[in-house]
Amino acid sequence: MRSNLKNAIYNAIGFIFPVLVGLFTTPYIVHKLNPEVYGIYVLAISLMGLLSFLDLGFGQGIIKFVSHYEAKQDYERINDIINTSLIINLIMGVFGFLIIFFSSEFLAVKIFKVHENYLSISIMAFKIVSAGFLLNILISVFSNIPRALQRYDISVKIQNLIWFLSIISSIVLLYFGYGLVEMLLFYVFFQLFGLILYYYYSKKLLPSLKVSFYFKKDIFKEIFGFSIYTSLNAITGNIVFRVDKMIIAHFLGISAVTYYQIPFMLSQMANGFITSIIQFLIPSVSFINAIGDKEKLKGIYVKYTRYVFAISIIIFSGLVLLGKPFLLVWIGRDIAEISYPVLVIISTVFFFISISNVGYYFYNGLGKSEINMLSSFVGACSYLIAVFLLIPKYQLVGAAIAFCFILVPYPVYIHILNNLLDVKLKWYSTLTMKALLIITTIIILTFIIYKLSYLKLLIFYGTLLFTLSILLVYTFGFITGADLKNLKSRVVRI
Repeated sequence: MRSNLKNAIYNAIGFIFPVLVGLFTTPYIVHKLNPEVYGIYVLAISLMGLLSFLDLGFGQGIIKFVSHYEAKQDYERINDIINTSLIINLIMGVFGFLIIFFSSEFLAVKIFKVHENYLSISIMAFKIVSAGFLLNILISVFSNIPRALQRYDISVKIQNLIWFLSIISSIVLLYFGYGLVEMLLFYVFFQLFGLILYYYYSKKLLPSLKVSFYFKKDIFKEIFGFSIYTSLNAITGNIVFRVDKMIIAHFLGISAVTYYQIPFMLSQMANGFITSIIQFLIPSVSFINAIGDKEKLKGIYVKYTRYVFAISIIIFSGLVLLGKPFLLVWIGRDIAEISYPVLVIISTVFFFISISNVGYYFYNGLGKSEINMLSSFVGACSYLIAVFLLIPKYQLVGAAIAFCFILVPYPVYIHILNNLLDVKLKWYSTLTMKALLIITTIIILTFIIYKLSYLKLLIFYGTLLFTLSILLVYTFGFITGADLKNLKSRVVRI
């Protein structure tokens, strides 16, 4: 089995690089496009993600079953899995392309209520991303092959290259006076380039791979039995992570999307670091489960749960304690004053999302994707009820509070997983209570220091308290001296 630490390091690099570039480029893009057009840009990209469920979960299915059959050295079966998945994704990709392309005007006028000054550009933007959707759904077949084979280094390099070319092209285009339409055209072009690269390296990893567009009914049944739950999970996930912007645009206008998206994006990117470094758990858990080593599964779960708690607390503390001075310097006072309260609420929710991600990957690796689906469904329904009640009354803050309701199924979700792995609930409860004590302390201290109006004092006290939160993580035993010593020796070895 490949090195989990090596995969985690590559995923961390793959996450940190675009975040750093994004931190420098986002303010420029926002100010060049203006809040209205940037809001259209966010909605256009969200449309592609909104229909991602149309792959019927076969992307996750590739990771699960290719890693499973690699453990059994059944490469003929792997080839059949990839070709069957490719046919399904091609059909559904064309279907999604047609939906977005021909509903562009309806979405702009009736759903998002775009101002007439920006109507033509929004319709054109939505039509362009329809082609991007088709390419993305085809890419998901080949991009998941390196992940399934636990070669995250290849996946990360290609993903970062494509993203970097897209973002740099956007900056150059805006500098020379071009706009949103040209940005999206270049985005689609680089997606095509990415598809070619992913296919080339998938072929190198699997020399037996032959694209034949040959559909096998038994393969479809095997993958679909797992992936349908992943697909349904994607639908409910999109309600929270994509449709939210559309609901905000409907009730509060396009510009409000920008004020919500900025803090949401910061929280999502920061906590995405955790998701990126532990996503190797799906193929790893699937591989270990295939050979029947239950004790090793339990050990991995306990270890990575502690690690994720530790990193989540540190990220939460940084966002809450240093969020306002960062927004003031990064994006400007006008957006910072409106967005910071939203940032605090959303960061709290993302803390719990992050610590539940270990469970998400374990459930998928164990072939229990239906539990992820049910949890996501309950959370999304709770969110939808809350969002329609709270946004009209409390506006952006109401949207952030509604986001909290996705956590409704969390206690049951974790309880089921601990039982599956024979992990004592008392251990997990103690870990959670320690974490809650730290984050509650951070929120109270933040409320006290943010009465200060001076930027330098905010940065000074925020940094001081952030350092304190890191010490508390070590003091409360989320990370031990033995963990640090082991990590150091393994990094040196790699």
